Amino acid sequence: MGFLRMIKVNVFTMAYNAQQTIGRTIESVLNQTFGNLEYYILDNGSEDQTWNTILKYSGKDKRIVPLNVSKNDPTNGWAIFRVIINCTNADYVVWCDADDAYALDFLEHMVRFSEENRLDIAVSGYDKINGNTGEIEKHKVLENNMIIYGSIFKDEFIKYRGFISFLWGKLYSSSFLKAADYVRQPGNARTCNDTIWVLNMFRKAERVGIYGKAMYQYYQYQDSFSHRNIEAGLSSYRDLWAATKEYLEFYGPISKLNEDFLYAIHLSLVKEATENIFIGKMDTEKKLRLLKEVFSDPVWEDTLKREADEMFLNLAARKEFICDIKDKILSLTEIGKYSAERLCLFSYLNI
Repeated sequence: MGFLRMIKVNVFTMAYNAQQTIGRTIESVLNQTFGNLEYYILDNGSEDQTWNTILKYSGKDKRIVPLNVSKNDPTNGWAIFRVIINCTNADYVVWCDADDAYALDFLEHMVRFSEENRLDIAVSGYDKINGNTGEIEKHKVLENNMIIYGSIFKDEFIKYRGFISFLWGKLYSSSFLKAADYVRQPGNARTCNDTIWVLNMFRKAERVGIYGKAMYQYYQYQDSFSHRNIEAGLSSYRDLWAATKEYLEFYGPISKLNEDFLYAIHLSLVKEATENIFIGKMDTEKKLRLLKEVFSDPVWEDTLKREADEMFLNLAARKEFICDIKDKILSLTEIGKYSAERLCLFSYLNI
């Protein structure tokens, strides 16, 4: 591995009630082919055996620095993360969620990729895995590695946007993070916080690289935050659309193609939000109220009218999506009692 032996990496994991998955995460870090690492694991006020599991592993491997707090709070992780960044002597910092895992050569490839290309941020491809079935639902890769700098940030946005969504799977240069004066993630519960933070870091970076192979295993479960906190998700997708628009405007006027892509992203987020509403455990009245919140949004009206490039298949299939929403509304329990609400929704859907 040559010069890589001189490089040090800090890994950070924040865990809450993760006794079923934290072992897999820890082992994927400790068994890396790149060994010069220090692993900070924060138990964020768990009520199960997460802390005992962390202590068991830390007793066997001194590279682990176990940390815990008594009260669960999402801001705890960011407070600790800031301390690590400000005090670290490591060259790179990387995050791994407590229910995910690295490919065993993740760090070796990502550090080499970053060093050889002088990157502020190195991003890997990933597999999105259904945590309940083990099925790979998305294999996000590129045929060739990609280096982003200068005008490429706006010109190739469509190509790399799908790799931005998450905090994990990214190797951050410690010196870059310190110089970037990054802000702490907001404490309010929003499913888009990670993406907005990463967008801000991309905007401050001079060089970003996408390592095309899937080196990170992202597990998603039915009881994940986005499925349990539907109302938080509704505000999130609007915030994310606005943040993405602001990101593109930072590089100058938004091209027609990127603007089309923005609306395609918005429609994808609307589809996810409405699906969560329909499958959510709530009564019909609440479902109708949340659906109205989605479809009364002015951005939805613009999305509905948008004459977009045919390459954006979901925009081209808007009529099918609207018909599907109509059928699902009509099949809601006791929908006949809510004729006014139903007609109001249909007007937003332009039916």
